[in-house]
Amino acid sequence: MTPPRPTAPPASARFSSPLEAEAALLWLEDRRAFDPAILSAASHDGQAPTRARAGLTLGRLGDERGAALLRELLADRSADVRTAAAFGCQAFGDPGLTGDLIPLLADADLRVAAAAARAIGTLGRGDGQDALVAAVPSAATPEARAAMLSALWKFPNSATQTVALRYAADPDPKVRAAAIYTLARKPLEGSLPALTAALRDPDPDTAAIAARGLGVLEKKDTLAPLADALDSGKTPLIINSLVAMEAILEKNPGATLPDERKSRILALAGDANGNIAAPALVLLRQFVGAEHGRGIFSRLWAIATSGEGRRRQVALLSVVAVLKANARTALDAAAASGDAPLRATAAESLTFLPDADARPWRQNLAADKSALVRLGVLGGLKTAESVRQNREIVHSALTDPDPGVRAAAVDALGLTNDPSILPLLQEAADKSATDAGADVAVAVIGVCEKLRAEPAARAVVESLYRQRKTLVARLARRSLLFVFRADPAAFPAPEYSTGKSPADYAALLAEARKRRQATVETPRGSFTIQLAGEAAPLTVMNFVELAGKKFFDGVAIHRVVPNFVLQDGDPTGTGNGGPGYEIRDELNPLEYVRGAVGMALAGPDTGGSQWFVTHSPQPHLNGNYTVFGQVTAGQDVLERIEQWDRIVRVTVAANP
Repeated sequence: MTPPRPTAPPASARFSSPLEAEAALLWLEDRRAFDPAILSAASHDGQAPTRARAGLTLGRLGDERGAALLRELLADRSADVRTAAAFGCQAFGDPGLTGDLIPLLADADLRVAAAAARAIGTLGRGDGQDALVAAVPSAATPEARAAMLSALWKFPNSATQTVALRYAADPDPKVRAAAIYTLARKPLEGSLPALTAALRDPDPDTAAIAARGLGVLEKKDTLAPLADALDSGKTPLIINSLVAMEAILEKNPGATLPDERKSRILALAGDANGNIAAPALVLLRQFVGAEHGRGIFSRLWAIATSGEGRRRQVALLSVVAVLKANARTALDAAAASGDAPLRATAAESLTFLPDADARPWRQNLAADKSALVRLGVLGGLKTAESVRQNREIVHSALTDPDPGVRAAAVDALGLTNDPSILPLLQEAADKSATDAGADVAVAVIGVCEKLRAEPAARAVVESLYRQRKTLVARLARRSLLFVFRADPAAFPAPEYSTGKSPADYAALLAEARKRRQATVETPRGSFTIQLAGEAAPLTVMNFVELAGKKFFDGVAIHRVVPNFVLQDGDPTGTGNGGPGYEIRDELNPLEYVRGAVGMALAGPDTGGSQWFVTHSPQPHLNGNYTVFGQVTAGQDVLERIEQWDRIVRVTVAANP
C-alpha cells in the first residue's frame, strides 16, 4: 500500500537555519527515527541544500513511509536535490522506486542522470536494466555513459553483455573501464575475448579487473595471456593475474605453464611487496607435483617452516594443500608456535586433510587460549560432512566465551542445511542476549534465512526481535520483513536512544566540518587520510575520538586482501572486535576509488572501530559502506603493508 502523500508541515517544524535543519535530520538518523513533521518540513524547505539533505536522510532511514517524499524530491527544481534524492533511493533499497528513477536517465544535468543510473542498478529491477541498456548509446557525455555502463554489472545476462561489449574498446578510458568492469564482475563466457584483450589496457585497474573476470571464467586457454601479464610491471594486474591463474589451474588439473613462467612466479614469491608475494606463494602449490617441481617445493617448505609473518602462513597453507598429513613436521611446528596467527593458519590448513587425519590437531587447537585460533578451527570446516564429522567441536564452540567463536559455530552448523539444528540456534540466540555485540545474532539470522521454509526458523528470528538490544531487534525485523515476508505493522522498528538533543548534533556538525587529516604510522611508513566530516560526521567524529584515546595504536592489521583492501581497528585481531558499541551507517555518494576509507560492517548499522582502505577502485562497494575519508599521501605505503603488521599510532590534526 502506498503511503499517503504528505501534507504541508506544521509551523513548529520549520527551521531557522540550514544548520538547524541538518542537525534535526542527523538527530533522526542517529536514532533511526521517522518523524513526519521534520522530514516533510526539510523536504519542502525553501533552501535547496536542506531539501537535498532530506533526500539523503530519507534514504538512510529506509522507512517505507518516506517513499512518497523521495518521489517528490526526484522531481525537485534543483539538480542538486534530484541528485541527492536519486542516491537516497539507492540507499533506501525499494525496487518500487525504479519507475520514478528511469525518467532521470535523460535529465539535462549529468550528475542527476549518473546518480539515477547507479540507483537503478542497485535496485536491480528488470525494467531498470532495460532502461539502462537503452540509455547507454544516447548518453550525452563519456562520464554519463560510464555511469550507466557500470550500473549494469548487477545484471549478468546477454543484454548487458551486448551493450558492454560494444564499448569494451572505447577510446575513452572511463567508458572502457566501466564496460570491462561490467563484463568482468559476473562474467559470461562470451566476454572472454574482450577480457583477454583488456589485459593489455594501459590503465592498470582496467587490466586488473579483466584478469579477475578471466579467473572467474576458469578457462585454461587464458593461462598464457595471464602469465604474460606478469611481466607488465603493473602491480594490480600482476596480483589479479596470479589469483586468476590459481583458480584456473585448480579447476583444470591437467593444465600447466611453461617452466620459464613457473620461474617467474617463483621469483614473484620472493617479491619485496608482500601483496605480490602472497598470491604467488598460493599459486606455486599448483606446480609442486609437476616435473621440475622439486625446487618450487623446497622454496615453499623453507618458508613454511622457517619463514616469517604472513608469507610463512601462506606457504604453510600451500604445503599442507600438497602434502596433506605428510606435512606433519610443518604442522606440528606451526601448531606449537607462540604466534597466534600462525597457529590459526595451522588450524585453517586442516581443511586440506581427511577428517580422520586432521582430528588430533583440531581437538588440540580447538582448546587454544586464543580466540583467533579457535576461529581458525571452525573456519577450516568448509563442508556439511566436515561439520558432521566434527560435531563435538562445533557444539562445544556454541558455548565459547568469545561471541565471535560462537557466531562461527553457528555459521558452521548452517552448512548442514539441517532443520534439526534450529533448537541449537535458539539456544545460541538466547545466550547472545547479554553480548555487547551482534555477531551471534547476525549469524543466527543468516542461518535461519537459509532454513526459512521451516516455521521454527521464523520463531527464532522473532525471539531476536524481542531482545532488548536495539541493533539486534532491527536486524531481526529486517529479516522478518524482507525474507519471511512479515507484516511491517506487526513489527514496529525500534529507535535507538542516543541521549542527545538536536542542539548536540548541531555542535557535532560544527566540529565535523573542521578540516582534519589522520596520519597512520606503520613499520613500513606512514599514510595520510583526509577525513570527510561533511559527508559522514558521526563516523568521522567517532574515528577522531577513538584515535584521541589511542584505540588504534599497536593494533594489528588483521586483514589484507591484495589489490582489494587493508582493514584495521579490531583490538582482538579476530575480525570480530570493536569498541563495545555500534554507530549508524552514513551511506553517501562518495565512491570507493583507490585509497577510499570506509567503515567495516557485519550488517546494517554495525560499524564501530573497524575501518578499511581500498587498494584499487571497488565500485561494487559504493553505497553499501560508509566512505569517511580519502588517502591523500602514502598510498604506496599502504599497498606494501602485510597482514599482521601493526599500526604504530594514528594521530588526527587540523589541516588548512
